[in-house]
Amino acid sequence: MSKINVDLEREQLQQRVKSWLINDLQYTFLGNLEDQENSGIKEELLRANLVKRGYKKEQIDVAISELLDLYKNQVDTLYKINKEIYFLLRYGRQGAKDEKNNRKTVNYIDWDNFENNDFQLAEEVTTLKFDGKTHHRPDLVIYINGIALAVFELKRSCKSISHGIRQSLDSQKRENIQEFYHPIQLIFAGNESEGVKYGTTDTPEKYYLIWKEDSKAQDGVSKEVASLLSTNKLKNGIVSLCHKERFLSFIHDFIIFDAGIKKVARHNQFFANMAARERILAGEGGIIWNTQGSGKSLIMVWLTKWIIEHIDESRVVIITDRDELDDQIESLFFDVDEKVKRAKSCDDLRKTLDKNKDSIICSLIHKYGHNSGGQSDVDNYVKELKKSLPSNFKAKGNIIAFIDECHRTNSGKLHEAVKAIMPDALLIGFTGTPLLKKDKVTSVETFGSYIHTYKFNEGVEDGVVLDLRYEARDVDQNLTSKDKVDTWFDIKTKDLTERARVKLKQSWTSINKLYSSKQRLEKIAGDIIFDMSTKARLKNDRGTAMLVAGSIFEACKYWDIFTSNNFTKCAVVTSYEPTDASVRTSTIAPDQESEEEYKKRIYERMLNGRSVAEFETDVKEKFKKEPGQMKLLIVVDKLLTGFDAPSATYIYIDKSMRDHDLFQAICRVNRPDGEEKDYGYIVDYKDLFRNVQTAMIDYTSEAFDSYDKEDIEGLLKSRFDEAKAEMVGAIASLEDLFSNVNGNEDTDYINYFCGEDSESDEKGGLRDALYSLTSSLTRSFAECSGKLESDYGYTERQVSEIRRSISGYNNVKDLIRLASCDYIDLKAYEPDMRYILDTYIRAEDTTTINNLDDMSLVELLIDGTTTTPIDAISGLPGSDNAKAETIDNNIKHEIVKKAESNPKYYGKLSEMLEDIIEQRKVEAISYEEYLKQVVELAKAVLHPENSGNYPDSVKDSEAMRALYDYFDGVEEQAVGMHKAILAALQTNWKANYQKQRKIKLAIYKNLSLYSDDEDEKTEKVDEIFNIIERQDEYDI
Repeated sequence: MSKINVDLEREQLQQRVKSWLINDLQYTFLGNLEDQENSGIKEELLRANLVKRGYKKEQIDVAISELLDLYKNQVDTLYKINKEIYFLLRYGRQGAKDEKNNRKTVNYIDWDNFENNDFQLAEEVTTLKFDGKTHHRPDLVIYINGIALAVFELKRSCKSISHGIRQSLDSQKRENIQEFYHPIQLIFAGNESEGVKYGTTDTPEKYYLIWKEDSKAQDGVSKEVASLLSTNKLKNGIVSLCHKERFLSFIHDFIIFDAGIKKVARHNQFFANMAARERILAGEGGIIWNTQGSGKSLIMVWLTKWIIEHIDESRVVIITDRDELDDQIESLFFDVDEKVKRAKSCDDLRKTLDKNKDSIICSLIHKYGHNSGGQSDVDNYVKELKKSLPSNFKAKGNIIAFIDECHRTNSGKLHEAVKAIMPDALLIGFTGTPLLKKDKVTSVETFGSYIHTYKFNEGVEDGVVLDLRYEARDVDQNLTSKDKVDTWFDIKTKDLTERARVKLKQSWTSINKLYSSKQRLEKIAGDIIFDMSTKARLKNDRGTAMLVAGSIFEACKYWDIFTSNNFTKCAVVTSYEPTDASVRTSTIAPDQESEEEYKKRIYERMLNGRSVAEFETDVKEKFKKEPGQMKLLIVVDKLLTGFDAPSATYIYIDKSMRDHDLFQAICRVNRPDGEEKDYGYIVDYKDLFRNVQTAMIDYTSEAFDSYDKEDIEGLLKSRFDEAKAEMVGAIASLEDLFSNVNGNEDTDYINYFCGEDSESDEKGGLRDALYSLTSSLTRSFAECSGKLESDYGYTERQVSEIRRSISGYNNVKDLIRLASCDYIDLKAYEPDMRYILDTYIRAEDTTTINNLDDMSLVELLIDGTTTTPIDAISGLPGSDNAKAETIDNNIKHEIVKKAESNPKYYGKLSEMLEDIIEQRKVEAISYEEYLKQVVELAKAVLHPENSGNYPDSVKDSEAMRALYDYFDGVEEQAVGMHKAILAALQTNWKANYQKQRKIKLAIYKNLSLYSDDEDEKTEKVDEIFNIIERQDEYDI
């Protein structure tokens, strides 16, 4: 493309952006400022606006002089100068005394009445660089009352907006036009193919954000913005953020200077705040659920600032339930220059609330009484608390209480303690995980309905958090000699009563005791050490890992094993304190070490003379900032929650966990950390997948609708009734569905649910019914199984029979899911639960049971880690014939998926597959021979470049291979057509009819070199165009 065309496209884009700002948003155009020297403060425009708003000349002179002095500061950093200017703009400047000796604040911007400001737009704003000779020129600049507050860098569609971001970062350097950026608050970079990203001064490229409107937002500005939106992503981003009222609101309320880093709000943080404001003004509370890692703590900060500034006599009390969260919140408010009073005890909190002095208070709920808020007797605790309050006590002010991690704090009725000491407080709950059904009722009673939700899958889509990869590993354990164990047990317990012996045996044969065996822990530790040497981020000292142990004793065991194997870059972080009191009553014999004594010994060895607090601070600092020196943290509960909990790349779970605790733990690994971190990895040694899958459904599902208060009372009982009714209905429907299957073999099920054409509507409908009914039965049975005998009259035998039926239905479901290729769309078919297939493994090995989403079945067939095809598919369910049907359907699916990109090549492969299938069915070839042939076919499907069918000039290009096959192997014609197409390509051609016509003309001309038949050429033009449309390498 010529330079003229490139410049023209960028010019046209700039004109469109100008049009949106001037015509749609009513900005005043200051013109093209290319031929004049420009400043970030246009004094004449600022003065004119201040005069218009009624300020006197003396006041204006002082205000402008102070602003210009800051603007021209050449000594301090951009961060410091920008911060000082921001606060001056936000809070105004006290001007000179008037005739009545009063000082009047001069507001450079009227934040309360946006229409009193002048919104101005300029293009090609030439600005002198630091050297005083050369210039930089931002594409577009937004001035408010002559003060530059936003800069645009626009790029044509074929050039990534990252170029615009890097260009802006370059402009902010001192040697360029840093001075111009002194008052800048928002920086936009965009093009029409990617949309717009926004940041602020000094924002690194990877932290630039994409804006999204919230379809549920009910405020007037959001409704007005919605009416201006279109299908153009760039326009939508600009209109959303530059709408006059929102632009000022965003700068005034959603910019923060956080411990040396200037930050702006993400869209979820903005809309959560806006929704919360409406609730607070209406005198109602509620719950804000924003997924972990999406900035929940800053939502608190911005909302607190708004409350203090807009609600009369307001006070914000932030309640947490863990010491580390209490520390972190105090630290955060300190970092953003907000004074916060930290209540050290219940008495301190009472005294603080009794005086209308501190506006922001944080307190630990477990410090509400001497009982530390123990959940075992909360009712008596609350009564005791009320009795201890002075008769004349009343918390002063209009209190809004933030309950952090409300899914935990709320459980056990601890909110009653909050209500006891602050009965009139409006409660807002914050959580990074969803409220499960069992918590839902009390949560609605306590807080109200959801104010705003931002779910895990939304965070992944926005790049705020990373998607998770899950791998289940199993360590099989066999009892080597039952007779010897029984003999040893009898000898050791001969003096005990039979009842005592039974009780002792039960306690030591529990699954948790089995899991803590030293040999098992050694296998897992060896597994992790191996990963540290082989996994990409772990071996290059960029990534870190956390190991969640089942108990403090196991955590110490792990550390002992790791250090014994010379892996010393690890540490245990738990709530344990190795004091003399901890072992005072634990000695069992002079020559035997108890578990408590072992823990103390290991801890003292690890601490090496330091206190626990000093050790943990040092360890966490290294883990975050020097991962090469601290690769692995071994934890039990600590560090798994809270916004300051460290993030990692891998989390190894060797602890039974579920629901909130499980998700908060695995979300330690979903935080972005540089370009090379694509996923967070979960390695599960406890077969938690059912818990992960079930919790994930809650985590990504729509928030429940608000309950009516009067409907809550009977909800728990009706939940079991509904589950039991759903279970009975699902059983009847499944029995009816399976009554149509002829036979009871695996192949009979495959034939019925897949048939010759598994993609047909009929077969697809049958499978949909199988999946949904099986999931419905599994889910409803789990919900009501504990009540079937006691409340509904089922016998133990009937319940066991239902369990067996569920297992059988799930086995068939897994078989059909693989045979039909439906596993590709897994979430659509079974959103509630997925079973992991049982795998027989050697006792001494750690084996991957399931590695989800990493490899398709066709890829598995040609995976080089297996020695034979039979090894590769040994984990598939069903008989050999059933496995073959599954393989056939999967390869068919791959061929169909790829056929349009190269019809001739994949058409031949389809014929070959049909031939192999026919030979297998008539038993012309053995099962082993069949597998060898399908492996070769799978290689041809997935890696045509290695098939030996192509010359060197075309084999490495998918597009050229398709043309080579289309022209029946004529190399010259394929290469010539490829070059003709490349020469005709223009940016965004797939969405532009005129550009497509140009490509078709080039195809026609090239065909004319070899043929004069007009009809043939016309037909071939369309065929070739259809092929090239599906080639990624032609995308520009």
